[in-house]
Amino acid sequence: MSKLLKNLSIFFATGLIVLLIFNFILMPIYVNARNIVVIPDLEGLTLNEANQLSKSEGIEVVVADTIFTNDLNPDIVLEQFPSSGKEVKLGRTIKVKITQFNQKIAVPSLIGKTLRAAEIELDQSSIELDSIYFSFSSKYPKGIVSWQSPSENDSIRKGFGIRVEVSNGLAPNDLVAVPDFQGIFLNEALAIIDKTGFKEGRVQYVDNNKFLPNTIISQSPNEGTKVSQGSKINLVVVK
Repeated sequence: MSKLLKNLSIFFATGLIVLLIFNFILMPIYVNARNIVVIPDLEGLTLNEANQLSKSEGIEVVVADTIFTNDLNPDIVLEQFPSSGKEVKLGRTIKVKITQFNQKIAVPSLIGKTLRAAEIELDQSSIELDSIYFSFSSKYPKGIVSWQSPSENDSIRKGFGIRVEVSNGLAPNDLVAVPDFQGIFLNEALAIIDKTGFKEGRVQYVDNNKFLPNTIISQSPNEGTKVSQGSKINLVVVK
């Protein structure tokens, strides 16, 4: 009888050990093996393609970073983490870095500004100064931007370039019209003479009770006269 009880005890003890091994060792290994997936290669795919492929494997794609560029189409997967080929648990997320086009910005107005001022404004707008051309201009003084492409308020992608033309002033043989200086003060006239490329000529002071002191009442050459660049302007000024 004691031998039978001993055999039964051994049987039940062995069964208990087998049950424990099955529940706590073999079953977890089996369950975990079914929940393991291999990370697919998503690099080079569109975000939509990467999402479809990952969902079929039981993995979720999360956009972790965006690179702005005009060299690649948007929504292309550049990098992924974890990398392809690694084994992970079902339901794991894959972080990806994708591309996007640079945002479009409005082109500022550069015409009539100095080249340096135009360069500063473009830099502040993150627009490259692609090309600079120089040409003679009867409308804009030397060193002033006389043309741009794209034009003011056109849209351009951030980082793209713009072309400008800078005035070299008048051509050597160009004739220019003399401005009207009569009725303005001498200091104003001298500023205009300097800005428009003329030279200060003879300044004659006269008595005149009808006008304030330093008012110009006469000039030579007269307003509208076509003269060569650098011509002298003679002025008659009230004392």
